[in-house]
Amino acid sequence: MPTLAVIFCETRPHPAEPAPPAEWTGEARFLLDPPGDLLAALQAAQLHDRGHPDDLSVQVSAEALFEDGEIIGRTTLSAADLATLTPHLPELHRARLLAWAAFAYALEGQGLEARLVAWFVR
Repeated sequence: MPTLAVIFCETRPHPAEPAPPAEWTGEARFLLDPPGDLLAALQAAQLHDRGHPDDLSVQVSAEALFEDGEIIGRTTLSAADLATLTPHLPELHRARLLAWAAFAYALEGQGLEARLVAWFVR
């Protein structure tokens, strides 16, 4: 069972053609306790273990690299994924996830791409 759930929101400007996309930047770090609730919800919604993309922000890469425990359940989510995930969570956590989604949607409304990078530590 995981002892920590780590969720980072990353953004980057929408890619301009034909230039390559800009690098991702870490915007916010979210935690959820107990972490097993989020892991179970991800599994129930079939959003778990998607892995992390190769182009993580420097902040997120460093955080994962220096994590003390074993990292499990790496996944990447969109704001829309959080809406899919919410019904699978205990009522206690639903407002928090909706706030995370609102945060990501607000960033997207500013012309940015947004994603949530999550993992668990045990």
